[in-house]
Amino acid sequence: LSTRFWEQESSNLLTLAANSLILGLVSATVALIFAVGCLEYRDKYHQSVPQLVIAIPMLIPQLSILFGIQIAIYMLPGQWHVPATIWAHILFAFPYVYLALDGPWRSFDQRLTQTARSLGHSATKAWWAVKLPIVLPAILLAWAVGLSVSFSQYLPTQLLGAGRITTLTTEAVSLASGQDRRISAVYGLIQAFLPLVFFGLALAASRFADPRRRLAKQEQTRDTMNEFVRTKTDYKI
Repeated sequence: LSTRFWEQESSNLLTLAANSLILGLVSATVALIFAVGCLEYRDKYHQSVPQLVIAIPMLIPQLSILFGIQIAIYMLPGQWHVPATIWAHILFAFPYVYLALDGPWRSFDQRLTQTARSLGHSATKAWWAVKLPIVLPAILLAWAVGLSVSFSQYLPTQLLGAGRITTLTTEAVSLASGQDRRISAVYGLIQAFLPLVFFGLALAASRFADPRRRLAKQEQTRDTMNEFVRTKTDYKI
């Protein structure tokens, strides 16, 4: 066992991890905003884009879509490699984020926000104070799903980035056919570690943000305090 290869690739790993994190955070956050906006539009106006259309990036081979995007970019003046790569990551992450949020949004009881509106709150305040705490665990997990999808994108980064943008995935794929499997293993482990970290953070944050869990904990604390007071009273008697 040795850390020689980790030390050898440490400087390159930091740069690649930073590129992957920037692309992942931007694309997952924008995809999450789009998904929440589409779901809120559906709940408000009872109209939505068919899920088959939303799932097109999941059904059609990536190469077909990327070829059209690449041709469109070549028709624009200037260098658009970075915006095009970010847009492609958003395009492929959005369906997964949307489908991850579709179930929690359908199961949400709209009477809760209607009750808040009847008590004098505005629609925006009712959404932030009532709906958001309930759907926040699902939002965090969907955001982690979008991050993992962005981390795994190879063709969009390689084609639209024109080799100017390197991530852990592009480097891991290029090293997979190399002769030294130990270096490939370093990149593979880091590539798997980043989604694991964000899924762990999202899971921990969702458990902490769950209002039902907080209420149950408060009730448990209250019952414990009542039991303690009752015990002390019985002891005095």
